[in-house]
Amino acid sequence: MKTILIITLGNLLLTASYAFLTVPNNMIDGGITSTSLIIAHFLKIDITYITTIIALLLLLFSLIFLGKHFFLQTCYSCLCYIIFFDWFHLANVSLAIPPIICIVLAGILVGIGHYLCLSQKSSIISYDIIALFIHKNNEKIELSVILRIIGILVLISGLYVFGVISVLYGLIFIIIETETIFLLNKNKPVYEEIYEK
Repeated sequence: MKTILIITLGNLLLTASYAFLTVPNNMIDGGITSTSLIIAHFLKIDITYITTIIALLLLLFSLIFLGKHFFLQTCYSCLCYIIFFDWFHLANVSLAIPPIICIVLAGILVGIGHYLCLSQKSSIISYDIIALFIHKNNEKIELSVILRIIGILVLISGLYVFGVISVLYGLIFIIIETETIFLLNKNKPVYEEIYEK
């Protein structure tokens, strides 16, 4: 029961941050939501459909490469993410705060939510699954560094769609999010125990 509550809380923090802070302000953050915004711009498809498809593909990847236990925990996380994000997105609420405060707040909240899910051996259904796979195969590379690199690649791909300012805000977000994960994990390491041997 404790695991379910922590994963639920982690996803509430994540999806509320995305739906109320970053998405309404067209801020990209280097995750699947940003990827979905970029794809939606070109294909003119609602972001919720794209986010759901990417999340399901990453879920399948987790089953194949990270093991059944991680997959089962992540299934619940995926369900939370899809339901909460769709629900919050449909609410069509945008918090009217300055962009820099918005991105700092979102970075901290997403970092905490991300860590909470990892602490329960589950994914937030994002590129953390790919980062965990890379880290599993080379544990010398810090997970937060891998997440930063992936996030920067997504940001670069969004440069044409959102422009330099959004990409700079995205870079700030990625640094804050991954540093939050790094600091929380430093105090109580979690992801070294995630993988099935």
